[in-house]
Amino acid sequence: MLDGPLLLPPILLATLLIISGVAKLRAPAEVASAFAQLRLPAVISGPAVRRVFPWAEIVLAVLLLVLPRPWSLAVAVAAVALMVVYLGIIVRALGFGYPITCGCFGRLGLGEVTQRTAARNGLLVGLSLLVVWSATAERSVLARLADAEATTWAWLALLALTVAIVVVTFGGTQDTHAAAAPAVPPSPQDELEDYLRQPIPYGLLEGPDGSPMPLHELSRQSAYLLVFVSPGCGACMQVIPQIKAWDEALPPVTVRAVVSMPVDLAVTHAPDLEGITLHDPNGAVARTFGVGNPGAVLLGMDGQLAGGPVSGSVAVEQLVSDIRAELEEAGALEEPVPSPAGE
Repeated sequence: MLDGPLLLPPILLATLLIISGVAKLRAPAEVASAFAQLRLPAVISGPAVRRVFPWAEIVLAVLLLVLPRPWSLAVAVAAVALMVVYLGIIVRALGFGYPITCGCFGRLGLGEVTQRTAARNGLLVGLSLLVVWSATAERSVLARLADAEATTWAWLALLALTVAIVVVTFGGTQDTHAAAAPAVPPSPQDELEDYLRQPIPYGLLEGPDGSPMPLHELSRQSAYLLVFVSPGCGACMQVIPQIKAWDEALPPVTVRAVVSMPVDLAVTHAPDLEGITLHDPNGAVARTFGVGNPGAVLLGMDGQLAGGPVSGSVAVEQLVSDIRAELEEAGALEEPVPSPAGE
């Protein structure tokens, strides 16, 4: 009678590990970002480990399904240990004091680490403990599946269908505050016609020395283009190398990167950010504007927003192109501004 319940935990965990491993293989930049932002020890965060790790998850998943007792018990205990480590990493990250974007499932799980993430990982620990219970059976999961009765297959199929419906209905890959970039960016003329200017909201950034920099005072001497990034993020790495060039090439506009993690840590992971980065404690300003990483907003000298907010590398580069076009038309640029990468 317990064949079905005993089969379900390893099948579920193996499926999750395979999905996680494949997703990591397809999005190595997001994996690198997760390792960097989670501040894992160097011994387990090097490039070699990041390359092997997704394959290790896939191999573990396969072993959970094919090995009989007693080997199945050893693999199940290893799965418990892995899930406990995952939970510990997430709980530790919640104490960093700034938002962390974790690619725990590659691009599929890309999102901010929250209490909900910790709760999910706690459930995975519970699931892995049930896998140990299942591993006490004499035969492997696949062998038991091969001999399962039709009723067992039927309720497993119905459960799989239920899970699929729930995932499709309620699942999502967007960051909790990231706005999706348009597939085809609007033309500068369309933006000029449609853009409704609004007052700069209240917000507080910190300078390199930790001094407070209120948004409404930031742009009194110069228009400010704030580019929100997270070092290691795949899409951000398309933008970060260009920020300093934008600042130098758009003299009427001050261009600054904005990060939620400590600036020195950000510069360690992305040296191109040195000298051009402001700190957004707890990501509060990014949340105010509703942008993800990368994102951007242009603060006008008149106390109003002059462009954006936008999210996504394509949208950020398009905003820079629009600013360049406006400055060239106004004769405010002495030399042509380098086009964003890819144009």
